[in-house]
Amino acid sequence: MALGLGVAQAQAPAPDFQCPSLVASTARQPAYGPVPGQARCEGFYVKNVSQPFIELVSLTLAAPGSWAAGGAGPLTLSASRRLDTHLLIQPLRSSPLYRVDARLPHDAGLAWDSAPMLQASGLGLRDLGFLALAGGDATLPSLVPVSTQAGTSAGNRAYAVLRPSVAVSSIAWRGYRMAGPELPDPGWHELSGPPLFAWERIALPIPLPPDGHGLRIDVRALDGQGQALPLLQFRLVGADDEARP
Repeated sequence: MALGLGVAQAQAPAPDFQCPSLVASTARQPAYGPVPGQARCEGFYVKNVSQPFIELVSLTLAAPGSWAAGGAGPLTLSASRRLDTHLLIQPLRSSPLYRVDARLPHDAGLAWDSAPMLQASGLGLRDLGFLALAGGDATLPSLVPVSTQAGTSAGNRAYAVLRPSVAVSSIAWRGYRMAGPELPDPGWHELSGPPLFAWERIALPIPLPPDGHGLRIDVRALDGQGQALPLLQFRLVGADDEARP
């Protein structure tokens, strides 16, 4: 899964926070790295794409881009009431390669000043995606939908933004549980709309279970020749989950 949230033994900008192992850009400033005195890293970086994939670039309680309605001021970001998470802020589009990583504690929101990222990248708030990692591994991460406060939330659903690295002819998804009460309809659901070009985005509204607990999500995509891309899988942590599902 191409989340880029793997944690390495890098220099920590503040106690209990480590930056992902990324290659900092030598061509653009600020280069990705720790922000002195803060539990945050940000800047431009470089990466290589080795094989086709479909990736998750945002998971929020508000519809994508709705957090831009209040202008370009600070956002108050929060995720789980019970679990500390690793926050990733990145462009919804494939470029520029600029990101922010920060610690998002369970007992307090993060007042994030968007100005440094927006000024350096030329992006607007509506161009950004937000992910909150609660654990797991590269193949099955646990993610909590992010509340942006400024965005318009439906209250009973989360919005996942998906992005394929190649043109795809179809995308389908399913939500289910490995244990506990089953969901009403755990089968595959096709996402409507025309085929997507490489790096084009599509929003997946995910109904949240009314019991407050999470579910597993699988996303499958077929390329223009009908060949399957690697399956995208993640755990969506519910509001009342005390541990990773």
